[in-house]
Amino acid sequence: MVEQGPEMTYKLLDLMRKTGYPIVQHNGQRKFGPPPDWTGPPPPKGCEVFIGKLPREIFEDELVPIFSRVGKIYEMRLMMDFSGSNRGYAFVTYATKAEASAAVRQLNGYEIKARRYIGVAKSVDNCRLFIGGIPKTKTKDDIHQELSKRVSGIVDVILYKNCFDKRLNRGFAFVEFTCHRAAAMARRDLIPGCVKLWDQEVKVDWAEPEPDIDDEQMKRVKVIYARNFQISTTPETIQSIFESAVNGKIERVKKIYDYAFIHFYERAHAELAMAKLQNADIDGSIIEIRWAKPVDRELYRIQKLSRGNAKFNNSLDLSQTLMLYKQHLEKKEYANSPKEDEGIGSACAGESSCCSPIDSKTTGYPYIVPPQNYTLAPAKLDAMCKRYRWNSPIYDYQKYVDPAGAELWFCTVELPYIGSPLLSTPRQIGPLRTRPCYSVDQAHVEAAEIALHAIKMLRADHIQQSTLTPVQPAYTPVLTPIPNYVGYSYDYINTPYQRQPTIPVTIPPLWR
Repeated sequence: MVEQGPEMTYKLLDLMRKTGYPIVQHNGQRKFGPPPDWTGPPPPKGCEVFIGKLPREIFEDELVPIFSRVGKIYEMRLMMDFSGSNRGYAFVTYATKAEASAAVRQLNGYEIKARRYIGVAKSVDNCRLFIGGIPKTKTKDDIHQELSKRVSGIVDVILYKNCFDKRLNRGFAFVEFTCHRAAAMARRDLIPGCVKLWDQEVKVDWAEPEPDIDDEQMKRVKVIYARNFQISTTPETIQSIFESAVNGKIERVKKIYDYAFIHFYERAHAELAMAKLQNADIDGSIIEIRWAKPVDRELYRIQKLSRGNAKFNNSLDLSQTLMLYKQHLEKKEYANSPKEDEGIGSACAGESSCCSPIDSKTTGYPYIVPPQNYTLAPAKLDAMCKRYRWNSPIYDYQKYVDPAGAELWFCTVELPYIGSPLLSTPRQIGPLRTRPCYSVDQAHVEAAEIALHAIKMLRADHIQQSTLTPVQPAYTPVLTPIPNYVGYSYDYINTPYQRQPTIPVTIPPLWR
């Protein structure tokens, strides 16, 4: 514990006098800045860096001189606790994106004290939400209008049309907000299970953050991303149209469903094509063109595995994220992957997070990719219990080993108190038991799905107390049935598994 005495106060006052920057402490953070000579709006998105692994006795009087070497500091936010020490991390906003990138390159791994090294990474200020379960007949204006009734700060709605029928959308959209705080407030107000749009439930989550690319690197990009083509439009047609627009040859066209990446030999040709063909009508469809963002395949895959970066990842801190990345590189996990992807469009990052297949070869059983919304079941059940002030669900896990030696998991869930407004006389539901699953996470999700189904059936008054336990979920199975072996019958009552002792399991924050 580090307590700030008069000496530190004098140091901060001296720093204010020398720089002219104000220092204000509010809501657990101390802000240094903005500069007194600053005019105009704050720096744009991409100018902030995250600083981790700070010694607790480090404060602005030492941090400001170090980080001001790189460029002009607009604001520094040092996270503080009640004892007066810092909480081990801070955020620095620079005047330009180039200065923020330079800070990452020069100060990541900087030895701030003897054998104490700090971590510096770009801070992704995520302002975009993913909204799923949207009626496919709704337009961009319909979605903007409906969401504006419930949340504020909407800047743009990104809606993708159906590949095969341009009159329909794909059932999801990305909503851009003015800032991260506005997006976070909207996510809180649109809790699944508590809010309905167009009289149906929707799924709300953070969109996958877009990769941050240096401005200098973007200036060298010679690939453009074009979307909203007809499925019937061929790559040869696209190549012919773009070559006519630039009056020259292009390198190649890679078309995937209704979007394509067009590779040019020269940057000037790509700029010319973008200027001439933006919103052009090709085969009866208006196309949109943006610069493709080059993606380092190794870094992009590890970022997707850790669900974002250090600022938004609830389960990994900065040091763990960097260590995980290092371990994957050392294992040469990406040795057979291309070093650099073609790129993504300005909204492809979020879309890819909803379409990427999950590959699993850990067992000998067939594995089916889970439906995209299956991870929402525990959160939805928890939100429903909190909303109606019911007792939280109780989960119990058991592990078995099947005759082939594979580890399987069962989960039982119990709802100890279900009362009004569903039931006038409160009562218990369960315990309800899942089928065999290949991981504790999947067992947890299936148990929540079964509990939600039981509540739905209670609401419809179609089941009685005696039939609660064997209820089966009415949803697409996450797993294929366990194959029968000769001489074995896999029922839930007399299962010839080698039963292991019940293992206490801690569910990661994702499921809470």
